Amino acid sequence: MKSGCVKSSVAVIGGGWAGCAAALTLAEAGIPVTLHEASRTLGGRARAVEWQGQQLDNGQHILLGAYEQTLQLIERLHVTPGLWRLPLSLNQPPDFSLSCPRLPAPLHLLVGLLGAKGLDWREKMAAASWAHTLLNGSLATEHATVGQLTRSQPEKLNRLLWHPLCISALNTPAEIASARVFQNVIRGAFGGRNLHSDLLMPRRDLTALFPAPAAARIVELGGSIRLSSRVTSLDTTPDGITLRTGNDADSYCHVILAVAPQHLADLILPVAELKQLASGMASYRYQAIATVYVQYDPAFQLHEPLLALGKGPAQFVFDRGQSHGQAGLLAFVASAASNLPTDWMDQAEAQLLRHASTGKTHWRKSIIEKQATYACVPHLARPATRTQHPRIFLAGDYTDGAYPATLESATLSGVQSANRLLEQL
Repeated sequence: MKSGCVKSSVAVIGGGWAGCAAALTLAEAGIPVTLHEASRTLGGRARAVEWQGQQLDNGQHILLGAYEQTLQLIERLHVTPGLWRLPLSLNQPPDFSLSCPRLPAPLHLLVGLLGAKGLDWREKMAAASWAHTLLNGSLATEHATVGQLTRSQPEKLNRLLWHPLCISALNTPAEIASARVFQNVIRGAFGGRNLHSDLLMPRRDLTALFPAPAAARIVELGGSIRLSSRVTSLDTTPDGITLRTGNDADSYCHVILAVAPQHLADLILPVAELKQLASGMASYRYQAIATVYVQYDPAFQLHEPLLALGKGPAQFVFDRGQSHGQAGLLAFVASAASNLPTDWMDQAEAQLLRHASTGKTHWRKSIIEKQATYACVPHLARPATRTQHPRIFLAGDYTDGAYPATLESATLSGVQSANRLLEQL
């Protein structure tokens, strides 16, 4: 056991995207940092999983061009291949198709809506007018849901566009999702630069996209990465924080807690200054995300890198042959997937078979993250990265911010938490 903290030493607990962003920021500032990760793989709820000799992910992710903090971190680490940038295109054959041209924002969205296939002129004008109001009007009230926000829109628009966007962005059904956070996402994607609405598909597994190269850089700068290092408790003293991992203990001057919100209370409950925070986390509810990987004949591929799906449990299907070079491998994704039917994988495949002949299924692998994200509901209390304890900080996609539980929220909070900590040193 080591006692007494090394001057300015910092521990980051949790090796997800928030923890890796925090540790990287500290290491680049010259701070001795140790990253503790309970599992053997970095990435948290966005990490690599090996199956059938291939690298999969524990959930298929897509990023927006507006996720500038995440993009800056990936580009700074010179990750190649990194992300595949595609102009926004939502295709749900044969019912709906929306493509945004390379015009200044938000004109590109309005032109895209007016040219959308599957909508009549009344629906197109309603969508364009509503989107203009959403981008330029006042923020939705704190108590409003997306279901209430979209009540004036035609049923077809809600079914084909607004509500699927809500589920994919917030991982929360429209009837309970926060209208204000949804409006923030729409403004972030369509209210700035044209490139902000681009869809960015990873071209490698999620651990290799950011956490692994971040860890390599942290070690290069003198930091330490400890995998399979589950922190079971933390003890506070006037001089520092002692972390216990199994039979060992280490002391640090400061700690950033970058664990998932459902695991936070157990760590902080013994800290008197953080009892109110621990109590507040008990109000969080969680949503699942389900991904089924289906291996077809290597010669098969979709007409698009991704397609929207209707009339079933899955919202999207991704062609990893086109993005990852895994020929014939598709990923079907069902967000807000807390009540999936037992035959949901069959239903997901049937959704695609309505308009594509896939051929024989070679194998399937279902991955369900039961607590993938918190439910992004109105009036959700999201804590600041700086806590009531001067030596303890938070990082995670649940901390206070404009966006829901996304990779951007995670990396933003990690960088912000590290910068707040640096201000105290």
